[in-house]
Amino acid sequence: MKISWSRLAPLLLLLWLLPACAELPGFPPPGRTVEAGRAGEALFQAAEDSYRRQAYGQAFQSYAQYLERFPQGQHATEARLREAELLGLQGDWQGSLAAYQAILARQPEPAVVLKARYGIGRAYFKLGQYQQAVQILDSLTAAGDLPRSLWFSTQALLSEIALKQGNVSQAFSRLRLAAQDLPSGDQEWFEDLKSRVVEAASPGDLESLAGMYPDSPLAAALVLRLAKVSQESGRPQEAQKWQRVLQERYPNSPEASAARALPAGGGKVTLGCLLPLSGEMSNVGFRVQRGMELAARQAPVELVFKDTQNDPGAAAQLVQELAQNPKVLAVMGPLTSGVAQAAAGAAQGAGLPLLSLSQKADITQTGNLIFQAFLTPRQQVRALVRGAVRLAIQRYAILYPDSAYGRTFLQMFQEELAAAGLELAAQEPFAAGTKDFSPVLASLNQDLQSQAPANPGTVALFIPDDAAVVAAIAGQLANVSLGGIQLLGTNLLHNPRITPEQLAALQGVVFPDAFFAGDPNPAVQSFIAAYRQQYGENPDYLATQGYVVIRLMGQLAAAGGPLSRTDLPLKVASLKASPDLPWFKGFNPQREEEAAIYLLTVKDGQIQILAPGP
Repeated sequence: MKISWSRLAPLLLLLWLLPACAELPGFPPPGRTVEAGRAGEALFQAAEDSYRRQAYGQAFQSYAQYLERFPQGQHATEARLREAELLGLQGDWQGSLAAYQAILARQPEPAVVLKARYGIGRAYFKLGQYQQAVQILDSLTAAGDLPRSLWFSTQALLSEIALKQGNVSQAFSRLRLAAQDLPSGDQEWFEDLKSRVVEAASPGDLESLAGMYPDSPLAAALVLRLAKVSQESGRPQEAQKWQRVLQERYPNSPEASAARALPAGGGKVTLGCLLPLSGEMSNVGFRVQRGMELAARQAPVELVFKDTQNDPGAAAQLVQELAQNPKVLAVMGPLTSGVAQAAAGAAQGAGLPLLSLSQKADITQTGNLIFQAFLTPRQQVRALVRGAVRLAIQRYAILYPDSAYGRTFLQMFQEELAAAGLELAAQEPFAAGTKDFSPVLASLNQDLQSQAPANPGTVALFIPDDAAVVAAIAGQLANVSLGGIQLLGTNLLHNPRITPEQLAALQGVVFPDAFFAGDPNPAVQSFIAAYRQQYGENPDYLATQGYVVIRLMGQLAAAGGPLSRTDLPLKVASLKASPDLPWFKGFNPQREEEAAIYLLTVKDGQIQILAPGP
């Protein structure tokens, strides 16, 4: 038989290739590919959620985990951009710069290139390398396809750089360009930058810019600043001229409304501020100081800061010195109880009104010139009991530290329960440093069980201590048949350094506070944005309260008419709640601030509002 080699050749080639084919890896099963895609999506979205909550450390870890598992994943480029940004937000701007440069080295698509170059410019700015920043950002503005939001951010950042370099005219010019795309930009950043630009300008610069750019979105702010500068310099007629310009040219602007509130008499009021600015309490004092300084930028007040060093004698001496200055209208502070009491006594004796920022009980009994503007244990307990009643809780117990702090809360808890027609079913103290709470919990449970037949219903356990202690106790409740009991706490649980493990143990706990950064109220968010823009971090209650008291005094100054030490107490007592200060509700007859208190809880590992304060 004759063999056709042309027909056999393909068959022989196939036989020769079969062994090699047998070694080729197979494709992953379709189900495994889908599962991996879902896992990657879930991990990336978890990172995005942490980023939106400003939990930057947690977000950075999640993005890193995503890139480790899915380096070529659908969101890999976004994750790398986020990593670079988060390095900067956590203070490592050199690392942020390197991360953005590494992204560019990958030769990504054009849209990513633009974002990375902006990030590099921002990192150079944060590192103080302004020339390099300007070169990068200027080259971006020349890109014809720059997205409008990125155009806004680039021009705004160039305005920031010009302001840092003292070039107010250049800062103004850049901000005008940013305003072209304000609908696509950051409104809060724009407003804050606008405020800083006009405040940095000299009166000559203000008048020149207002004349050159009468139709600019910034023009009304320039004219308002001219009116304020004239007023503060003792030139009321000139101030009235600029007020008329505002009303005629920009009658519907916010600046025109603000101009109508300028005091008719002119001039700022001077306030003494007693804070611990050195020593172990200085970190607390600086937070209050920052809030005060931010408020002073928005009010006709001048602040004179004095360092109490947390020393009662020094505080009393400083009050006497301030009282001898006829320009000083009142004193704000101090903070700690002993120092505040010494300062209050000296202020009352010198005839100088004082707004205490201490939680010391009954400090206003020192005299009719003393006010208290701080969250007190009494206010916390009262809000907590009222909230618990709304939750239909019928029986109450307290486990408290055997300290002055713990005993204060025990007394007030008993008194507020009695005022609500309730009683304390059980109480147990514990020593500082306790690790094993089983004995006191067992005793507490025995007291509750002995009353159960006659007094059934939901039980709440109040623990006035910090997050670490309350979490430790919560973890031992189930061991003594108290699992599921409703926990109540104080504002010590509202701590930015609380750990995820502690939050998990505190699931469902209810506690009060007078400030919550997660409140969607526009006034709250506007304050937080302005504070973060100025200081690079979120405010806390201390910063907020410093802000509130200065704004309150600013309201009195802006209302017009003379202010004196003699008539000030009556005017302070008459202050009412206003939408732009949602934390403040007024002063009670005892001259104590009535704060708008939030009830907060822990749910799904996060602190959330149970009942809103403002």
